[in-house]
Amino acid sequence: MKNSLLRTALSLLLLLALMAGLVYGVNSFSAPIVAENERLAAEAAAAAEKALLGDSVMLYDRADPAASALTVTADTVQSVYRDESKQSYLLRLSTFEGYTKDVPIELTLVVDFEGKIVSLAVESSGETKELSEDFLPSFAGQDSTLAGVELVAGVTFSSSAIRNAVNDGFNALIENGLFAAAEKSDEQLLRELLAVVYPGLVNKAGVVQGEELAGAGSVTSGYKAANGSGFAWFVGGEKELLAVSTTLGGVKLYDAAGEDVTASADAALLDEIRSLSEANAEDFSAETEKNLAKMLEEGAALTAAEIPGLCSTVVGAYTVETAEGTLYAFAAHPYGYSNEPMELYYVLDESGAITAFRAKELILYSEYFSNYTLDEPSYKEGFLGLTAESFNGEQALIAGATMSTDAVDTATRDVFEAFGLLKG
Repeated sequence: MKNSLLRTALSLLLLLALMAGLVYGVNSFSAPIVAENERLAAEAAAAAEKALLGDSVMLYDRADPAASALTVTADTVQSVYRDESKQSYLLRLSTFEGYTKDVPIELTLVVDFEGKIVSLAVESSGETKELSEDFLPSFAGQDSTLAGVELVAGVTFSSSAIRNAVNDGFNALIENGLFAAAEKSDEQLLRELLAVVYPGLVNKAGVVQGEELAGAGSVTSGYKAANGSGFAWFVGGEKELLAVSTTLGGVKLYDAAGEDVTASADAALLDEIRSLSEANAEDFSAETEKNLAKMLEEGAALTAAEIPGLCSTVVGAYTVETAEGTLYAFAAHPYGYSNEPMELYYVLDESGAITAFRAKELILYSEYFSNYTLDEPSYKEGFLGLTAESFNGEQALIAGATMSTDAVDTATRDVFEAFGLLKG
């Protein structure tokens, strides 16, 4: 028995020694090859860098801004080079605004001395979705207006992050007087104004979420919001205008400078916009009232309210008469995962505190996700008693579900704003 155990132990020792020898041999053989490959890769990268930069002179280095010739405020701009032989500027850009947030998108932007983009390349990225093959080439030849660059559906965070970073690069060159800013057309100014005057039409990245519609009469074209909150219309003529027609806020007109010109607008034009909106509108008040009724005591009477000036994700507002007094009920449709509208419902008391909170779905496409944690009853209970002053966004957090969190945060703030306008 002892001899058998001894033989087994010796066999194991011999086997381990053999394996150690093999590992050592493999490492001895492969280590020089690995080292040589790393050396060649480093040399290739250095050669590529030298070919790209050529005889460029560094004008700005974020690592040492005090010693730089330029003053740059945007965090996305890492360095700026000037190349006299190529008559161009080369900028290194880095942005964390993509979908992954924790891994930067690294870009190299080349702009000629006339203010036109020569090339744009993504050097590295942690994004999980690929951009379309036409997106980066669409930057070539563009000036600082970036008028010909359209964001890519399905990867709006990535494409928006890249576009914003390029815009920061242009601003760095313009603000330092290296060339003048290109003039934007009225149409482009009005389209950029959309996210400012009608936040209920765009997602968090500022990209329009809706169906494009043909115009009629004075209206050239428009958008129908995907969440049912209303419409945006572009008005042609001697002076181009943007019309916002929302479910609760009526009609407002803006010029390219962002000025509200509703008061001086022709009454016939306002009627034309209202008629066009009504012809394309969907009525989901029955569904809204059915869901709100589940949150109220039996016999509560809902009266629909209008809130002029409201252009948010709130699509329904009601005063509610109960035996105990008046309450206020709201429906909001923020954009959740994959920019799909969510359905959230709130009831507030006279002081503006939430007394009930309900959601049709807090996690869209939940069958595809397993990394989020959510105790729905406790989560909803956490909203009770909150007011505009006590809500800070942390109460909306759903671990592992960033877009749902952002959607609930947006909707809750919009509801508090609607309550303030309704009461005021």
